[in-house]
Amino acid sequence: MLQPLESLGPPETMETTMDYEFTTGTPISEAGALAKVEEMGLHGLAFDVDLSEDEELHWHEFAAVTWVISGEGRFCGEDGVVVDVGPGCRLQAPAGWLHRGLAGPAYRVVLGSDLPGDQWTMPINKDPAERPASLAV
Repeated sequence: MLQPLESLGPPETMETTMDYEFTTGTPISEAGALAKVEEMGLHGLAFDVDLSEDEELHWHEFAAVTWVISGEGRFCGEDGVVVDVGPGCRLQAPAGWLHRGLAGPAYRVVLGSDLPGDQWTMPINKDPAERPASLAV
């Protein structure tokens, strides 16, 4: 049986210049991650990340917590440091965090957002030049 993320023992954590947190730990099921999203008072959805090309550097207007459920992928922040992800990885990032997904095999995630999906403005991946100063901290 999967344990809640908080009780997995000492995870490996990496923090960078902008306040985002990347943690590795014991894998969590999709249902377990969606339950965590609900406990946190966030709006959740599960989907497959399937990138045939590297994304452009971008940001989102919402803060998010993301769990990798299955598969393996990669992303990097504005500093260019590449991070490999797989089951058990958890990323928590504020609105405005600059990042990009990198091409590779598909992987499944659960995302919890502080803003309901029907309130996200398009495009979801926003141009760094348009990021408000208040989100660049």
